[in-house]
Amino acid sequence: MISVEEFRPLLAARAQDFLKLANGLFEASPEQWNQRQLYHLYQSTTDLESYLDNYGARENRTYLPIRELIAIARWLSVGMSSLVHLDSRLPSYSFPDPAWVGERLAPTVRTSALRLGEMILRSLEALRETWTETGLSWPDGVMRVDSLAAAGETVRLPRDAVDQVGNEESRALVSRAALVASRFLRLQKHMARSNPRRINGLERLEEVVQVHCSEAQSRRFEARLHNLQSTYDSLVAGSPEEEKHPVLPRIRSAASTAFHLFEATTALVHLDERHRLDRFRGADGEALLDREAFLSIAINDCSVMAYECMTSVAPEAEAFLAQVSERCSRVFRVPDGVSLHARPISLIVSVVNHYRSAVEAEIDGDRCSAASIMQLLVLVGGHSSTREIRFYGDQRVLDDLQVLFEARLGEDGLDGLPESLSYLVQR
Repeated sequence: MISVEEFRPLLAARAQDFLKLANGLFEASPEQWNQRQLYHLYQSTTDLESYLDNYGARENRTYLPIRELIAIARWLSVGMSSLVHLDSRLPSYSFPDPAWVGERLAPTVRTSALRLGEMILRSLEALRETWTETGLSWPDGVMRVDSLAAAGETVRLPRDAVDQVGNEESRALVSRAALVASRFLRLQKHMARSNPRRINGLERLEEVVQVHCSEAQSRRFEARLHNLQSTYDSLVAGSPEEEKHPVLPRIRSAASTAFHLFEATTALVHLDERHRLDRFRGADGEALLDREAFLSIAINDCSVMAYECMTSVAPEAEAFLAQVSERCSRVFRVPDGVSLHARPISLIVSVVNHYRSAVEAEIDGDRCSAASIMQLLVLVGGHSSTREIRFYGDQRVLDDLQVLFEARLGEDGLDGLPESLSYLVQR
């Protein structure tokens, strides 16, 4: 056990760099802050919050307020950093309507970042007051983090490392691009289920957060967007198809923009869910953070704007998918004596993933991705008495699925599968 007095010099020594960094932020307005400062603020607050937790500050009346104010600055810095980074990247992104980006998206991102900056300043000012009231000394020294050089106009090197490919490889690239477009559209449609729109009023904002945009829900969207970015970079980036089809860079741009907006959403909703923002007052006696304004940034300026970014590209993505995919549909009947349990479903998924093409399965009007074992199991489980499944997708995939169904979905042994499905045996 350590006393409050004994812990005071330990905390003071540990916090020196953070306090001097805070003094550096006090010197300038949020308009003058840069990405490097915000990164250092996040790192130092994360370190200090963990340090306080290691000593049990959460359960200590003296140090709990300090710990909470540091946490507030930490998560606000994550939100602002995501928006500042996005603002710096927007000039290099491609969207169908540049005017919308210049007149709506970019101003919203910048304004929201600055509003979060003002909230950071208020939290640091409240921390300084609480710090000194606790008997700790706030230093006069300043840590100044040099600004990064202005990016200026975005220019690119010549695109001369893209190799020409043969017809077979070209078809494979097209199929991969179609897969990315299909996943993009599925995610956009998933977002649409919550009917994203601008909301006014604290009660309505709280309801939206609770029902549609909790921290857990926001993190899931953030993760799916990050996975979509990674899939694009693995399958499409740098390919001839990317240069040939302008919609592909736009898919990447929309996904990246939405990802950074959901990064900010997650940080802000986490802060609202985990920390009692109504506990603290600023030097003027007002609430440290205006909760309605705070949630409006998270919902209206971040998550709704992310949906609008995805939606702006969706029509082009749908047109691209229709253009490049030899899409058709075919109904398959489950063979007598065969049930759709995990093993045959895994073979269906393996066929779909072998071609890396977008394929959907449908039973009685309900659809899911045929590339997901879990989604197929849920679909089949909800229609256990149905013996027919319709698949939508590339004809090559449907041809192989037909062979698989004719081979009783491998239930008589994989050795009996035709040669055309040998890749299922070798997996």
